[in-house]
Amino acid sequence: MNLTELATQRLEKWQQQGLMRTPIEFVGPQTPRAQLKDQPSERILLSSSNYLGLATHPEVIAAARSALEEFGTGSGGSRLTTGSTTWHRRIERELANFVGFEDAVLFATGYQANLSVLQTLAHPDLHIFSDSLNHASLIDGIRLATTSGTKKSIYPHCDYTALEQQLAECTARYKLVVSDGVFSMDGDIADLARLREICTHHDAWLLVDDAHGIGTVGKHGIGSTQVHNTRPDILIVTASKALGAEGGFVACSTPVANLLRNQARGYVYSTACSAANCAAISAALEVIQKPLTQQHPVVRLQQRAAALREITGIRVFDGVDSDSVLFDSAHSPIIPLPVGAESAAVRLASELADRGFHIPAIRYPTVARGQAILRATAMATLELADITQFAQTLRDLGWRPPTPAKAISPGR
Repeated sequence: MNLTELATQRLEKWQQQGLMRTPIEFVGPQTPRAQLKDQPSERILLSSSNYLGLATHPEVIAAARSALEEFGTGSGGSRLTTGSTTWHRRIERELANFVGFEDAVLFATGYQANLSVLQTLAHPDLHIFSDSLNHASLIDGIRLATTSGTKKSIYPHCDYTALEQQLAECTARYKLVVSDGVFSMDGDIADLARLREICTHHDAWLLVDDAHGIGTVGKHGIGSTQVHNTRPDILIVTASKALGAEGGFVACSTPVANLLRNQARGYVYSTACSAANCAAISAALEVIQKPLTQQHPVVRLQQRAAALREITGIRVFDGVDSDSVLFDSAHSPIIPLPVGAESAAVRLASELADRGFHIPAIRYPTVARGQAILRATAMATLELADITQFAQTLRDLGWRPPTPAKAISPGR
């Protein structure tokens, strides 16, 4: 069997399971009214991570355009060769200051940042403890770390009693607890204050990936660490979602940052992002740090996220023991709509598309088999009337919120 035959065989099996996916092409920006290729009319977009609408904000575009004209389209090298510009170091300082850390390191993507940090910290004397619903990039980073002898344990989603027991039984010299801040499928927020307390008690480090928290929760969108007034040892955030640009940041102490700059393979061996991208991130941070008003993008996003959750009937999930706390995610922009069978989710997404909404089905391997969902996301630029229309359309199509709600199981 040659490679093409093998690929064809595997794809046929994949398709038989209802898991085949094809990228949908946009012919314009990700705005609430989006135009898709070969579609006669616009659709209301309820699945974008351009949460604050900053990807099309005039100040962000102007900053990127100015840097583009000054520095060109590409960086021309890795950060340690020719890829660093004044914009790269400037945005690292600005982001570190925004989230309250001493330093920050910019990577090309958030996925790359997670893999690089965990690969760099890997050690035979290290034991990593990971939430069962963590993002795939953290899971893959932990898998990479285990090739260097690092041990791992998985604790049930937000079950901090189970985590404490695992830590108490651990004899490793170094311990690292890894958690999403805002979980990417459920939209719930980890209890970072309790995690910090647990880590301090058990002499463990805490790493938080707040890709979906930065720009969306907390005052001015500083993230889930601000919601719980705590700071992990390492905070990983992305510019690719709410900030409307691209890239991933690792916020940490300066010694840790310099270790990453010297030993993180994703930093050392990857071409840097463009100066124009860095300028866009800087402008986005300026926009969200302006005085809060009813028209502020973070305020608008949180209002629309709360409205979307309320009007669809989705409440915070409760699938942990009574000693654990799953924090209210009313202002998280992620609202999962459980469906179940992959075929049913695809059918519902198609029916919504026919009625003018773009919200793709999320299936295995992103979630567990038989637990497909539609993952609705709010945007600051959405109109409340769009949310009301969406909820009514869901009801017309027969979808109802689950009772009681359950956490979305990972498929990864």
